[in-house]
Amino acid sequence: MVKRIAAVVALALLALGPARAEQEDGLGMSLTAKTPSFKNVRKPLLILNGTCALPDGVELKLNMTRVVEQMLGTEISPLFIGAGNGCPGVTGKKYMYDIPIDGPGKYVVNVAIIDDLQQKHLVPEIKKKVGDKRNHQYEFLVWGDDLVGTVSSKLIEMTALTKECADMVKKFEQASASKEQWAAESKVMTAEGGKLIVKLETHELKAYFPGAVGNLYYTIRTVVNNGPYYTYGPDGKFSGARDYHADGQKVKTFRNDEFNWDSLKKYVEDTPGFAGREFCLWIVKDLRRTAGQMRPDILEAIKAHKADPGVDFWQERLSKATFSDLDGLEKELRGPKDPKMAPKPEKPQ
Repeated sequence: MVKRIAAVVALALLALGPARAEQEDGLGMSLTAKTPSFKNVRKPLLILNGTCALPDGVELKLNMTRVVEQMLGTEISPLFIGAGNGCPGVTGKKYMYDIPIDGPGKYVVNVAIIDDLQQKHLVPEIKKKVGDKRNHQYEFLVWGDDLVGTVSSKLIEMTALTKECADMVKKFEQASASKEQWAAESKVMTAEGGKLIVKLETHELKAYFPGAVGNLYYTIRTVVNNGPYYTYGPDGKFSGARDYHADGQKVKTFRNDEFNWDSLKKYVEDTPGFAGREFCLWIVKDLRRTAGQMRPDILEAIKAHKADPGVDFWQERLSKATFSDLDGLEKELRGPKDPKMAPKPEKPQ
């Protein structure tokens, strides 16, 4: 009975819409977000509409962050990144702000009332009405029912991008096999690798699989940017990388491994599994958004990728998941903390 009541309450809250924030007492502060469509749109417009019982001409300071995923070694970890800011003005006890956004996800919006932004004659009334209630925070899940299908199709595209990166690492390995060969080919390879770095940094798939694409980006950046530090043995063959700016210490990768081709190729090989787990996380997030409603399109998407790396292990449990299963599933999908990525202890002064 208790579970049924909880489910009914969750569905009742859902009816208000995931992109709606409750009105606050006194100042009448509220904020709603109109969820855009991400289908065939690179940077859709997010529209925020709010209410505020302050005089016309008052300017509000709005800061928005987006929660994305990042890879910390093999762990998928949430990361807050800036997504925009502005100073919408109050007119008729309302305000509006719109901004192009990089992708779907959870957005956190902070609306602050700052005296220094206001016209002097408005400050006394603002202080009287506002008091200590200077900051108001709202959270929005900015996506709709069509997202799972979109993410499903985008997962297929990750295959080609991963292969492109695997080919690039292989080309660098071959070009750097000997000191003489690297001297002849380094300029061309560095330019080619630089183009791929830019491509990964701005790739459309980053909006849906930021952890997996980030893993490819940092791998290729490690390969390309350490070209000047490649070292060679007495026989002229590749022997690793040493940083002459750091007393000749061996170069470490972004995952704190020694720079070598086996490690770098493995990072690329890990990527499909990372993307598959991010796909599963999207499904967990969407089920949480809808209080555990398992729609046919979700089951279809899981079935389409059931043999994919990162999905195969989870597909059966995902297909049968209820609302109460989601927290546990998310924790397992994210994985344990990678000890190699733990912060290094500070040296005593």
